[in-house]
Amino acid sequence: MSSQSRLTLAFPSDVKHVDLLHTLSDTVSGEVGFTEDQALNLALAVREAAINAVKHGNALDARKKVIVSFEFGGPDVVVTVEDRGTGFDPEKTPDPTRPENLHRASGRGFLLMKSFVDEVDVLPRPGGGNIVRLVKHAPGSGNGA
Repeated sequence: MSSQSRLTLAFPSDVKHVDLLHTLSDTVSGEVGFTEDQALNLALAVREAAINAVKHGNALDARKKVIVSFEFGGPDVVVTVEDRGTGFDPEKTPDPTRPENLHRASGRGFLLMKSFVDEVDVLPRPGGGNIVRLVKHAPGSGNGA
């Protein structure tokens, strides 16, 4: 792919829209030449970030939008997922691999995202909320893809 592309989707905070993101992620993965496994890993990370934005960031408030952007065509695929919540510090999340947390029903999202993509960053969103930035190196980028 010779030029940088950006696709952005904004939707009300409802998990029913997450399947559309998975489809869009698969399409982007095909454009950059990801293998089937790489495509699935990116899609799963995007799904997790979006579900977190809907449920935890925006507290299922349909008046609050989740904005997801895919940037591709360069050395990396970069996906940002923005919510309008109160903010979140992943460093304060209990370690899901510790024995006392193994049976908790939640708390594994960031661990999963980090296993599926090459970089995961959580940034404060101006005006409140978070931006989760997912980076997956494109094939042939020289970044270990």
